[in-house]
Amino acid sequence: MTPVSAQLKLDVTIPAEGGIELGAWLFLPAGNGVHPAITMAHGFAGTREHGLERFAQAFAAAGFVVLVHDHRNFGTSGGDLRGDIDPWRQIADWRRAISYLEARLEVDPTRIGLWGTSYAGGHALVLGATDRRLRCVVAQVPTISGYEQGLRRVSPDATPALEHAFNEDERARLRGEPPPTGSCQRRPLCSRRLSLPGRDRFLSSAHSGRSLEKRCDHALDAGSTHV
Repeated sequence: MTPVSAQLKLDVTIPAEGGIELGAWLFLPAGNGVHPAITMAHGFAGTREHGLERFAQAFAAAGFVVLVHDHRNFGTSGGDLRGDIDPWRQIADWRRAISYLEARLEVDPTRIGLWGTSYAGGHALVLGATDRRLRCVVAQVPTISGYEQGLRRVSPDATPALEHAFNEDERARLRGEPPPTGSCQRRPLCSRRLSLPGRDRFLSSAHSGRSLEKRCDHALDAGSTHV
């Protein structure tokens, strides 16, 4: 693989709903003229720093313009509720990333593909089915059903306590209290703080439908586990 030079890796921002901006890298391949493009994003609580650059470099070396953005509330992107994961908001933001690529002079707007991994792999499937501007979709180890994932990750005897915590969080939100946080150790190199709001979207059947380059040390809104 021939790495893309530093001059061809740009820091850019994408205007999104609510007046925020999504932070992103834009990788430009060598050569003049327009190129096919790929838009990429990470999965649950991941950011662009967590292993995506090597993929983007390889795609750019193959002649693609590559856009890698952080989801709102994470990394370099804006958002007031840091660590909050709303899958439908993330999908809507990703449509803006597609529109951003369409507007770039270096991009052939009729040849845009999308690549998502893990939780964002599920987003990729949704976008592939609903956004006709996309010509190719890659879903790497995608989350297909948040409900089924919840069943695998939460033992039956732990469910009552978890649901109680979710309910208490809802009552606290009514009182204007901030979301609680707790330690969540998922992998030796990836410790995250887990606060209690995306749970409705995670455990509800109605909505079921890495060698890391940097340490995952950002906070998660606890409701996000309900996503």
